[in-house]
Amino acid sequence: MKGLFRIGTLGSRIYTVFIVFIFGTIFIMQIVSFQFTVTTVRNSMIASNRTLLSQLTRQIDSYIEDMENLSLAIIEESGSQDVLRSEYAVSLNDHRALIQEQIGRYLKARDDILNIYFTDLSGTIFSADAAVQINPWSDVTESPWFVSALENPDRTIISGSYVQNLIVGEYSWVTSLSRGILSSDTEEPLGVLLVDLKFDSIQELCQSMVTGRRGYNFILDENGDYVYHPTQQLVYSGVKDEPVQQLLEIAQQDEQNMFTDGQHYYFVNTSSMTGWHVVSVLFRDDMITDWTYVQITYAAIGLILFLIVGLATNRITRGITSPVKRLQGIMKSVDTGDFHLVGQIDATDEIRELAHDYDIMVTRIRELMVENVKEQELKRKSDLKALQAQINPHFLYNTLDSIIWMGEMRQHKEVVLMTSALSKLMRISISKGRELISVRDEIDHVRSYLTIEEMRYRNKYDSHIDIDPGIGDEHILKITLQPLVENAIYHGIKEVDHKGLIEITGRREAKVLIFTVSDNGRGMSPETVEKLNTLREEPDDEADRASGQGMGVRNVHARIRLYFGESYGLHCESTPGVGTTITVRIPSSEAIR
Repeated sequence: MKGLFRIGTLGSRIYTVFIVFIFGTIFIMQIVSFQFTVTTVRNSMIASNRTLLSQLTRQIDSYIEDMENLSLAIIEESGSQDVLRSEYAVSLNDHRALIQEQIGRYLKARDDILNIYFTDLSGTIFSADAAVQINPWSDVTESPWFVSALENPDRTIISGSYVQNLIVGEYSWVTSLSRGILSSDTEEPLGVLLVDLKFDSIQELCQSMVTGRRGYNFILDENGDYVYHPTQQLVYSGVKDEPVQQLLEIAQQDEQNMFTDGQHYYFVNTSSMTGWHVVSVLFRDDMITDWTYVQITYAAIGLILFLIVGLATNRITRGITSPVKRLQGIMKSVDTGDFHLVGQIDATDEIRELAHDYDIMVTRIRELMVENVKEQELKRKSDLKALQAQINPHFLYNTLDSIIWMGEMRQHKEVVLMTSALSKLMRISISKGRELISVRDEIDHVRSYLTIEEMRYRNKYDSHIDIDPGIGDEHILKITLQPLVENAIYHGIKEVDHKGLIEITGRREAKVLIFTVSDNGRGMSPETVEKLNTLREEPDDEADRASGQGMGVRNVHARIRLYFGESYGLHCESTPGVGTTITVRIPSSEAIR
């Protein structure tokens, strides 16, 4: 997972594109879904509120109709009209008692009726309670319910809500039904029946059908006056205001019976029976009762979808990048020299083709490397033979020159001895074409050479060979020590007056064989030693021009490094007038394995 989020990688780019795209899609879907939910809930709430409002209007109409029927039944009761006729004044007390009994019976049967009154044309009031006291300043004949009932005796007059103040000490909010009482004989008006409905009755109806936590209903009459409002006192005192005029305008339209001010939705339904406008108020915030819950729910759904898509994207991304990373890792093996093949890989067609082309390339590189190794091996053998060819003619020239010289001096025994030593030396040099010979054979080769040189330079020098017997079977490049001994004789001891000494040693240190060839000749200056150690790496002609003894040293050094590697070779140390020591370092057989 760590490598997936490195900036700039294929996986991180694919993952980023997928996540941004999916996040944007989910975010847009969340907004659209949220708006769809809000719209659906709003439409559902509006439809539900309209249904409730229609039910409320029907229930109010039913209630008022029931009250009208009740008022007609009271008027038609026997004795109701007799108490209002002046000719029955002799038996008024009897009729009054009958009326009180009838009214009391209705009041006990209906809890929603506050009081029932009979009034004659003079304003005299008859109620269920004979002891009731009428407010002396109350003029019944001037009351709107009294006047309207006499003017319209054929229908029931329904008032708006008001405070009834007829009775001393009683001031209750009521809605009144009043109806004119006509004589059954002459159709002349005798008085008015007044039924005060408790305000709570209308209130219970209106409060029983509300939508939302803060929704409410109220009622306006045809003139826009309040019949009922849940906060009646606040409305009449001007603290609370409703858009009455706009509601009356909406009520006149057949199709549109709703409007909103942004925070509230107002619904209007007009009663065909009473002419009242029943208004339902729905708060916008109540359409979804718990916005926080809805928002958290949508956020949780979005987060879950985002996580699911993120995991799926991660899986898809890994399915794309894993083969690429595997191919990348295999390709990196080229840096270390390990040319691994990809083989079968579970990936897309493009990556499989790339892997196939890579395998073809690696196979071809392997073939070229094998060919190159063979060519390098041939070149190395050619170089070794070329270097050896540079040494052999030089040595043969000097030896044959000595044999010729001894032949001229008629030293036949010496000629035979030198020729025999040369034959043995050449036999070891050839060594059946092998490049490596044992240390023991190399030392025999040096002894044969010293035998030849001692015959040329009698009493000029002594030689001493000290080779560790334990390294006799180790292998060394043939003709490694002889050129160094030749240099010691020709460029060291030959030019001094005292008797020379050549010492040859050999030992093992760890996995390295170390040989030294030392002489007590004239030695070399530090500058010459430095040049010699440096010029061992330079071309033949430059090295030979720089030092007369550079050819043998350089050729041996080049052959060792060519065969064993750059960690091995020669090192020269010399002191003027004291002598020279050349150290040879080659790997042991254990190191070569």
